[in-house]
Amino acid sequence: MVTVSQAVEDILMQDDIALAAAREGWLNLSSYARSIRPELQKVLHKDTQEGSIVTALSRLVANLPPKTQTTADLIQSLAIHPNLEGMTYERTAEISAKIRDIYRTVNVDNKSYLTVTQGINEVTIVAEPRAAQVFRSELAGAQQIYDKANLVGITVKFTVGNLEVPSLIFALTRRLAYKNINIIEVVSTATELTYMIEKKDLSIALEQLQKDI
Repeated sequence: MVTVSQAVEDILMQDDIALAAAREGWLNLSSYARSIRPELQKVLHKDTQEGSIVTALSRLVANLPPKTQTTADLIQSLAIHPNLEGMTYERTAEISAKIRDIYRTVNVDNKSYLTVTQGINEVTIVAEPRAAQVFRSELAGAQQIYDKANLVGITVKFTVGNLEVPSLIFALTRRLAYKNINIIEVVSTATELTYMIEKKDLSIALEQLQKDI
C-alpha cells in the first residue's frame, strides 16, 4: 500500500518548480500541502489531513541532497545576436532543395548568425536581415507559416561535458519562464544553446540567465 510519505515524494519529485523552491528553502510547505491534497487523496483513495502532508514534506525537504553545482558554474559565456529575423515554411522536397541552394549562395562571415532547422513538416530559418531577405525573396512562392522580425538571440556556451548534466536546459529555460519571457525559437548544438526572443525582453532575459539560481 502506498503511504502518505511515498505519495508526497512522488508528487514533489515530478513538480520541477516546487522542487527547485524546496531546494532553495523558498517553498511554503503549508500552502503546498493544501494545493496537492486533492491529488494526494485521489492517489491514496482516502481523506488525508493537511498536517500529515506537511510533516511528510518537512522530512522530504530536510533530506534533499544539497545542490553541489549551479548553472552559473556551468556556463562559459553568453553572446548576443542583436538583429535577427525568423521565418518558417512548409517542408517539401522542392523547398528543402531550394533552401540548400540559397544557403550556398548567401554570403555570411563567421560572425554572422544564420541557422536553418528542418523538422518533419517545417523548415525554419533564422538570420540577420540581409540574409533573411534573400531567403524570403527566393521562397516567395512557398507556403509560409510565420515570419517575424525584431528578434534577438542569446547564445549560452557550455563545455561538451555538460551534455551529461541532467536538467541543465530546463534550468535555464525555467529562468526565462519565471519572467514570462516568450521564447520564439530554440536552436542548439553540442555546446551552444540559443534562445530567440523579442527585443523588448533582452535586458530581463540576460539578467535571468546570469543569475545564480
